[in-house]
Amino acid sequence: MNLAVYRVILRTQLSPARLLVLAGLSGVAILLAFVSRAADDTVEVATQTIANFGINIFAAFIALSLGSAALGNLVEDRTLVYLWLRPVSRHSIATAAMAAVLTVVAPILVVVMTVAAVVTGVDDLVAATAVATALAVFAYSGIFLALGLRFERSLLIGLGYIAIWELLMSRLGDWFARLSIRSYPMSILSDATDVSMRLADRSTLASYIVPLAVGLAGLLYTSWRLTRTEID
Repeated sequence: MNLAVYRVILRTQLSPARLLVLAGLSGVAILLAFVSRAADDTVEVATQTIANFGINIFAAFIALSLGSAALGNLVEDRTLVYLWLRPVSRHSIATAAMAAVLTVVAPILVVVMTVAAVVTGVDDLVAATAVATALAVFAYSGIFLALGLRFERSLLIGLGYIAIWELLMSRLGDWFARLSIRSYPMSILSDATDVSMRLADRSTLASYIVPLAVGLAGLLYTSWRLTRTEID
């Protein structure tokens, strides 16, 4: 990874608008945690809340917003070529972009959702939330990084993917569910609290390996695409 390229891309991630959205969603997460704590069945409500808001909405949409923009914005405004003029490999550009996205997304989401889990008062949920959120962020960031490089309207395409595939098609059968990223971190939460949730029936091994493999595949595709794409 090239540190100079990493710093360039990192600066594009830290816009006031994105930080404001992160702050707003973080506040919602903590508020929902307090609501869950007051529920009659705190364990079930808290687990469902962390899964449905933390994984399905917070992690997915923030990773989309920042991941698709990391290289996508540089392609759109034709400034990616200036990074290519540096004496670095295009593989290192992909790695730097992924690292920049994770530097912003991962600490904020993992910390906020872990604090939310602590607020619920469900001890078994705390460590599971940290791990599940981290894995979800890694997987989504890899996919949306590649999406941002490949397509011009990557944000709209990503929104369509989340809404249609992750939230709709994944409910149509086991084959679709296995191709849904969210089912794997959700399974970690379900295993930790013994709360049954739709889609959360992946094996323990798959719950850890698949998100890592998906994120890595997105990074490798981005690297491969960079070596074969010409930007004027």
